[in-house]
Amino acid sequence: MNQDYEVILDELAVTHPLVAGALKQAHTNRVNDLSALTSGARLRGVEALLTWLSSMTDRFESSERLGPLTFLIKRVIADAQSALEATLAGYQGVAADAMRDVMEIELLLLDFATNPSHDQQWLTADAETRWQKFRPAKLRGRLKAAGVGRYAGEESDADYKAHSEAIHVSPRSLPFGAKGLTTDQWTRDAGFWELLEHGRRMIFAVHRLESSVAGADLQDPDTDPDLDAVRDAWERTQEMQSMYLALLQATFDGQKEPSDSEE
Repeated sequence: MNQDYEVILDELAVTHPLVAGALKQAHTNRVNDLSALTSGARLRGVEALLTWLSSMTDRFESSERLGPLTFLIKRVIADAQSALEATLAGYQGVAADAMRDVMEIELLLLDFATNPSHDQQWLTADAETRWQKFRPAKLRGRLKAAGVGRYAGEESDADYKAHSEAIHVSPRSLPFGAKGLTTDQWTRDAGFWELLEHGRRMIFAVHRLESSVAGADLQDPDTDPDLDAVRDAWERTQEMQSMYLALLQATFDGQKEPSDSEE
């Protein structure tokens, strides 16, 4: 007989209070957020993103060249689902980790689109060769040299660096990607900022790769009606991110020691 999850948590609190405490808080976060977001733009955007990615798995599988790469699209779907669950529960660091994975897949797909033989090389290479030729720094270097998208003018990728710093143990405290459970609404919403930003970048990477294989431009993601909800949700989360970063900057400026010229 199935028991209600909340009943189980109440029973667990008696024998395992610390375990139950974390699970209860995550459950409370999830329920509260879902009740507020059910009819909102964020979940509509994530649903449209997952729907589009699912359709891409079918299209990749039907392509002789792209078929072997289908598992990468499925991995992105799994990352997006993991990030969604973690965001709702309040584990923003888990969501950030998942999006770092998506960033690496984005780099690979853009490289495969720019260098047509690289997908087969990557698929068949041994671990050492893959690391030497296809690690993120190498991929970014080739994309910069080729003038591809956002990587064309970048000396380094601050976004990827921030995700990496959040993963590795460090004495620094970062505003996003922190480990553990949070009840802070700004921090929890950051998972949606991440999910929609990197999901949108993935759409363009998939489009670029598919277009390179098809030999012609396909439906532009910026005008594809199937992606209207993704664009709307992305724009809304970008606004929230900008507001939060402005507040952080104002707080930082207010805490700075005055210089000699300011005294």
